[in-house]
Amino acid sequence: MTFKEVYNLTIKYYPSEIDISDGKTVEKDSGNFKTLSESWDNAELKTENESDFIKLMVWGIFCAYHKKAIDNFLHGKKTVSLTELDMEYLKYKFEESLLDTEFDNYAELRTEYKTE
Repeated sequence: MTFKEVYNLTIKYYPSEIDISDGKTVEKDSGNFKTLSESWDNAELKTENESDFIKLMVWGIFCAYHKKAIDNFLHGKKTVSLTELDMEYLKYKFEESLLDTEFDNYAELRTEYKTE
């Protein structure tokens, strides 16, 4: 499976746009967004019976959403959308977890993953 295939299977678990107007203690590298966190929780619940590929991508998408939410919030924007996400960062976060050989539980997944 490729990054793009996993991403396309996973994006349906997240809304295409998320309200970030509820941001708290937002600084350059951190912030708390209640609605965004709830979207992540919902995506995790909906994917409980999905493959580990999907579960890792749920995490990666949350990381990318969160990074962009900080940027948008600091620039006065009230929402963040899938189309704004930094796909290189998302891929980095996904592969960081998947390809970390310290975690044997993803060894089989690593053999099924095709880098593009």
